[in-house]
Order: sequence, then structure tokens, then C-alpha cells
Amino acid sequence: VDKMVLLGWSYVLFKHASKGAAFGLYASKGVMRGTKTTFSNKKTKRSWFPNVQRKTYRSNILDVNLQIRVTTNAMRCIDKAGGFDSYIYHTPDHKLNSTLGNYLKEEMHKVITDKGLPPPQLIKRYPRPPRSLTTREQKINLCDDKIHKEIT
Repeated sequence: VDKMVLLGWSYVLFKHASKGAAFGLYASKGVMRGTKTTFSNKKTKRSWFPNVQRKTYRSNILDVNLQIRVTTNAMRCIDKAGGFDSYIYHTPDHKLNSTLGNYLKEEMHKVITDKGLPPPQLIKRYPRPPRSLTTREQKINLCDDKIHKEIT
């Protein structure tokens, strides 16, 4: 699937889903191809590749260790979801955009229904302070106020 993306005046990009994305967790990231335009309006073709790492994740539901290719964006999504199982289980298919991810999701559904296990819970992280607070003291005071409200 190619999508055109404009980045300022200098770049015109086309997003392209790579074949490797089908066998790893790329979180909708892919190769971006486009032209770099200089000040003198010379155009050169170039590619931008996703930052892919090989990482081992533990699936508690499937009871197996998986060594897979994962983008750094997908790693952040896994951390944000509260773990590998909850990321795979709760992420929609169009966002997984991977044959491996869809297969793992189907296997998790089968194991959960067969063994009667509860589905993994999606954990929400503590919200960040708003960007309008620029000084470190304001951010610390905001966090202290929230903690003080939770205690009382």
C-alpha cells in the first residue's frame, strides 16, 4: 500500500509496506521512498527505512518465547499496552498489519477459550503533565498535587 506524505518543502514521500513487515511487528511502519529537494531545486531519490531490532518477547498465554523483528515504535506500543500479550490481544488487525501478529492473536483467542483463562488487561499508563508547563518545578508540583489527592 503506497501513501503519499508531504514533509515541508524539501521532501515528497511514498510510504510502502515491506515484505518483512508481514513476518515481524512493525506497527504500521514501512519503507518510505521519495525525493529530497535542495535549495537549487535538484531532486535526488532516497529511501527511509524503519528502525527494526531483533528482540525476544515472552508470551505467557502461549507459554513460549518468541524472537521476532520489531520496530522501535512497536516496542513503545508494547510497553504502553502493558506487555506483549496485551498488545497483541487488544491491537486491531489493521494496526498490527502483520501476518505474524494476526496469527498470534488467533492462537491467543484459541488458548483463552480452550483453557478458560481471563483475557489480558490493557494497562493505561499514568498521564503526562501538559506541555504548557515548561519549568521543572511546575511539573514536580503537579505530580505532588496528584499524589496528595490520591492519598487523602
